[in-house]
Order: sequence, then C-alpha cells, then structure tokens
Amino acid sequence: MPAKSNIWFGLVIGISCLLIGFALSTLAYRYHYLHVPGSGLIERMNLELNLTPSQRDQVGDILRDTRFKVMKARQDYDHQRHQLFWQGLGQVRGVLTPDQQKIFDRDFTHPWDHHGHDGGDGDHLPPAEGAPPPPAPPTSQN
Repeated sequence: MPAKSNIWFGLVIGISCLLIGFALSTLAYRYHYLHVPGSGLIERMNLELNLTPSQRDQVGDILRDTRFKVMKARQDYDHQRHQLFWQGLGQVRGVLTPDQQKIFDRDFTHPWDHHGHDGGDGDHLPPAEGAPPPPAPPTSQN
C-alpha cells in the first residue's frame, strides 16, 4: 500500500506545481513582468498611444517594411564583407612566388577541410588561379 500512496502524493505535488506555475506566469503577464513574444513595439505603441485600427495597421506595415530593409542591408553588408575578404586574400596570393602559391593553395585555400571546422562565418581563402569563383551565399526570401 505505501507505493500507491507515494504515487498519489507525487501526482498531487506535480499538479500543485503546475497550477502554481500557471498562476505565477499569469500574474507576470498581467503586471508586465513578462511580455507576450512578438508583441513588442506595435503592441506597446498601441497601448501607450491609443492607436486607431487604421494607425495600428499602418504602423505594422511600416515596421514590417523597415524590418525587411534592415535584413536586406545586413545581407548586402555580409556579401560585401565576404567579397572584400576574398579580394584581399587574392592580393596576398599575388605577392607570392609560384612555389609559395602552390603551398598557399594547398594549405590555405580550404582551411576548414584541414582543421575540421564548419566555416561558420563563411570566410574562406580564395581558390587556386583558374578555379571557379566561390558560390554566392544563398538568399532567403521572406
């Protein structure tokens, strides 16, 4: 019989913890200690500025458009940074003798292959002369 009472005791404790957690999170949302994910700026403007439904829609459109422009600017920046990196390394390769270029191409063209890295930020050294250019980074369309 003690095993059965332990199960019931565990269930009561578990349910009590869930109810207490639910009550505390409800209070936290009600008194703005926690915020609904994604509500952010539009919801805050709506509450503090008393926006009309038309204004709320216009503000939402403006912020979505701005977010898209910021994401596009970040992609353009990343692409330009990557291109500058490749150009600089191409210039380094141009300074080397043919023998040094062979070593450079062997040891520095694909450093992630030799060191077991995944190439997290996409900066790789230039390929050997005559090799095809690196593939363009994929663009996401939202």
